[in-house]
Amino acid sequence: MARLPRLSAALLALTLMTACAGNPDRLSSPDRNFYYVIDDDQTQAEYLKLKDSERQTYLEKLGLWQQWLELSGEERDAADTGEVKVGFKEFAAHMAWGLPADERVAEARGRSVSYQTFIRCTSGPKKGKYVRQNLDCDGTSSEVQLAVENGIVTEIKYLD
Repeated sequence: MARLPRLSAALLALTLMTACAGNPDRLSSPDRNFYYVIDDDQTQAEYLKLKDSERQTYLEKLGLWQQWLELSGEERDAADTGEVKVGFKEFAAHMAWGLPADERVAEARGRSVSYQTFIRCTSGPKKGKYVRQNLDCDGTSSEVQLAVENGIVTEIKYLD
């Protein structure tokens, strides 16, 4: 009879531990995509500790939920498929591929264009994933460069 309360306590502890994801890959989309858009390690760690029911409120505080709501259905789908297109909002690209590995801003004739470079693993254990540096691939990688003006993707170059 004493085993039953212990078993129940163990199941409860297991349930509580799995309610919070300790690894971003355990999150479902778009929760996982939001994790990779958060640029601060401490904030990412806090986000992983949240229960599913707490994430939207947390994202609202960060201002990310509003940006998500501003995306079209096609842009939201790109967060899952990774198929970013010219004309999409910059946030759609970030939700699809994470934050860029590199960014530079060019200003000329009153225009400001952000050139953002994304690194995609083409072999190794992370094949198909976007990372912040080539060494994270443990294999080969390719680069994609976006030109972003006024928050809109204006050009996509595949730099293989």
